Amino acid sequence: MYDVELQDVDDRTFHLRWGGAHAAAILAALRHAHQSRGPIRQVEWGSYEAVLDGAATRRLLSSVLPDQGWYRQPVELVAHSGDLRPAVVARVGGPAGSVIPLATALELLEDGRRYSVVADVY
Repeated sequence: MYDVELQDVDDRTFHLRWGGAHAAAILAALRHAHQSRGPIRQVEWGSYEAVLDGAATRRLLSSVLPDQGWYRQPVELVAHSGDLRPAVVARVGGPAGSVIPLATALELLEDGRRYSVVADVY
């Protein structure tokens, strides 16, 4: 099973999660790009993390699969304390646990913010 967790580094009210073929492709991209020094680090066996700005995160997430089928990939809105970033609620209108398409999730990324992308297999 493959899993991706996407969180705003400075605002934990922005947290998304998804699995499937897109998550597997993200893991493969991070594993292949990993170096001992750089923005991608191995967290543990089978788990890699990249901390990137919004534009770079969008490029990574949109570049790993050749077709456009991933646009409809379901993404869960995760809220640890029951709170979601107000801009997310305003855009998608859903409470924590709601599911949105990955294409919509990419639209929520802000260029000036930093995001942690963690991909793993278990």
